[in-house]
Amino acid sequence: MGTFRDSAHAAEFIGGFFREEAVSGGKFFAGSGVIYAYVLTDLDVRVIVDASIKPQPGRNFDVYVNDPNAPKPTVEFIAEADMFDKVYRGEAQPLALMMTGKVKTKGNVADAMRTLPAMGVLIPHYKQYCASHGR
Repeated sequence: MGTFRDSAHAAEFIGGFFREEAVSGGKFFAGSGVIYAYVLTDLDVRVIVDASIKPQPGRNFDVYVNDPNAPKPTVEFIAEADMFDKVYRGEAQPLALMMTGKVKTKGNVADAMRTLPAMGVLIPHYKQYCASHGR
């Protein structure tokens, strides 16, 4: 068994994490004007983080999970679920994974590079979310 039981579990877990961040944290994405997509190739899950919206109290960005009506992303990160999990647990460096092709990017490369610090900021939040959700 991998990081997630199946596609539904991955979609629920990752979507829940980003939705929680949109409400309680996520200020590093907020107002960046970028729409990020995380595409898990092995589980056919697509999570969109829309930071192009104007942040409001209790809503720093929008999150879409496998939603065909989600806005078109500015940049996509494409990887297997285990790679996503390793990045957000701080066990793998996103830039190194991109350079080796384990994480592919599509779209605006400058936006992809701007995202890397935000990923680092999320590591302790993701670890805590994992612990509080039995992972």
